[in-house]
Amino acid sequence: MKRIAIYLFICFSFNVPIAQAADCEVKACIDVYTQDGHIVIEGRKGSGPRSTKVATPGASRRATPKPKASKKVATPHPTISITRRPVVKPVVKPVVKKVQRRPAAKEKAAPATSLADKLIESIPTAGISYQPSFSPLVQTPVYFWCDIPTLVTKKVEIVGEFVDVRLKPTFIWHYGDGVIYMTQKVGAPYPDGEIRHTYSKPGHYLIELITRWDGEFTVDGVTAHIPGEITTVSVLPITVVAAPIRFMN
Repeated sequence: MKRIAIYLFICFSFNVPIAQAADCEVKACIDVYTQDGHIVIEGRKGSGPRSTKVATPGASRRATPKPKASKKVATPHPTISITRRPVVKPVVKPVVKKVQRRPAAKEKAAPATSLADKLIESIPTAGISYQPSFSPLVQTPVYFWCDIPTLVTKKVEIVGEFVDVRLKPTFIWHYGDGVIYMTQKVGAPYPDGEIRHTYSKPGHYLIELITRWDGEFTVDGVTAHIPGEITTVSVLPITVVAAPIRFMN
């Protein structure tokens, strides 16, 4: 699957996945491509981790426990005297150390983040019509048309940028009897229709309409082709009958 990315500072980079884009900080990187029959539009802005939630971790403040004051008891000095006097013990005050609290840790700044989004746009499938709608006759032109416009436009917004997508169809008609007709016109009923076919034999046929889409997209005034191809298929049965023959004088 091929991809093409447009960086909005007017710099093209081909076949580079958007996840590896390194220059998407100022303006968004837009990537438009086809996948599984759909138009995929991806956008990214920023260079940080892909998250829409900014984590703001804060330092937990824990109180520093106060150390217990230690009591020191002085040992009395022995006295020698002829007469024994009562020894007076001095009063010793407990020494209390001052506890210095550490300043609270500053809250860390939020990490850089980036915005990323992905949109998937579906492509319409053509509906087939023909005229006369009931029992077309052999050797008589049958008019065909479909309900797909010759230009399909979409405008989407992604990561703050507007993307204009334009798609043009090419029609390939298989009338069921081996005849194939390719055109870029949608056709119309009688008498304005240009898509018509004449069956030479009566029978049941299966009409198959293959629509191939080709497109481009524009971002910030820069236009690029959408790589890949989208093909849709529509089928419709038709029964062709023989014309009655009458002999007249």
